Amino acid sequence: MIKTKFLTGDVNWKEYGGKFVTKKFNNGEFDYYLVVDFINMHDATGDTEQYKYQIIIGAVKPKHNKEKMKDVLSAFGLEDENPDELTELQKVMYAYEYGLSASLYNISGNNAEKLLREARKELQKIPSLFGFYMDIPINAIGNTGWDFIDGNIGFKNEV
Repeated sequence: MIKTKFLTGDVNWKEYGGKFVTKKFNNGEFDYYLVVDFINMHDATGDTEQYKYQIIIGAVKPKHNKEKMKDVLSAFGLEDENPDELTELQKVMYAYEYGLSASLYNISGNNAEKLLREARKELQKIPSLFGFYMDIPINAIGNTGWDFIDGNIGFKNEV
């Protein structure tokens, strides 16, 4: 059973949202973590006509080149921070918030407990099927999880 621990968000995460992280995994090429992002959409957007909750499971790798991590930190106003001095989980958190993550699973609804059960089931499958999840196009122009986890998002000039 894959467990998660609190990464960031509000103590009352069901009301205001929170992110949880798994242990470190390795796909043979790089280490990665899975981030479970629990969002109260009514609180986040103010739109109560939509589903109340959304859960996203994203894959994040903590190791990027120093220049990319400096760009990430700069986006949060942390230009003076040395990426080498961050913990691995801090790198995961900043990379996820910046968008250096592959969205592998997404579910919405009004029953938080039901959504959490479904997300937990999916979370158990991802490490053993990681490559298959990453191969799926995430956007309309064909970028896959492999592109998103590295921040290489855009038009693919392939024949």
